Formats: sequence, structure tokens, C-alpha cells
Amino acid sequence: MMGGRATCLIAAATLQAGCYNYLALQRGGLAPATYVAVTLTESGSDELGQYLGPDALVVRGRYLGPTDRGLSLSVESVESRRGDIARWAGETVVVRGEFVRRVEERHAAGGKTVLLAGAAVAGLVAVYQAFGQGNSGGATGGTGTPTPH
Repeated sequence: MMGGRATCLIAAATLQAGCYNYLALQRGGLAPATYVAVTLTESGSDELGQYLGPDALVVRGRYLGPTDRGLSLSVESVESRRGDIARWAGETVVVRGEFVRRVEERHAAGGKTVLLAGAAVAGLVAVYQAFGQGNSGGATGGTGTPTPH
């Protein structure tokens, strides 16, 4: 059937692109490099609008650490109140503590990831069965010089 190496590569790619849940986190429990979603207060959205865009609601990215002004984040995306998502390239933004309504940490969602991996493997098996191994017949090497019979 399918080679073990291909199956492992597919499983690894699926787990890398797996599904995630965000769980509430206390600010004291933040560790640098943690992927977080910071929900802003109304005043935070208004005050940071010039940096994050109008009606910013959720800032997602890596927590860099505390500063004397607030939480330092390497921003990957900003979601507006309308649900629009603006992608960022890791620019650093500091969100003052009084502008934070909630901080959530991203965790892999085991059940969703397993379901996604199962669907990917089932799809690959279906394609493999439909098309087979391809053209596996024919010559398998040699010099290309015909031999007399």
C-alpha cells in the first residue's frame, strides 16, 4: 500500500496545521513565546486604533514579555469587531494592562486534530486506490543495449 515514510510526512504536516483552542489564562502565568489572543477593552480598541486599525478587538501573536508599559506582543493578526482579520508580519506592539479585557493561550485541540488527520489519511487512501501505484511496469535498469534472443 502506501509507504511508511509518506504516511509519516502526511501525519506530521496534518498535526502542524492542526486545530487549536484558546483557553483563559491569568497574566501572571504568561511565559515568553506563548501564543496568545488578547481581547481589548472598548477604551483599548479606541486608544490603539491608530496602531492596530479601527475597531480592533483581538490581537493574536507571541507574547514577548512584560514591559513597564504593558504586554509586549509580536503580532500575527488583528481581528476587528466586524470579524475582519488583518495579517501582520510579527511587528511588536505593547498593550497596556488597562486595555486588556482577557488573555487566552492557544492549545492544540487533540480531538479536532485527530479528526483532521483521519480525514486526510482517508482521502489519501481513496486517491491511492483510485489511481494505484501508477506505471510500475517496464524496464528496471540496464544499459539500454538489446540482448539477442
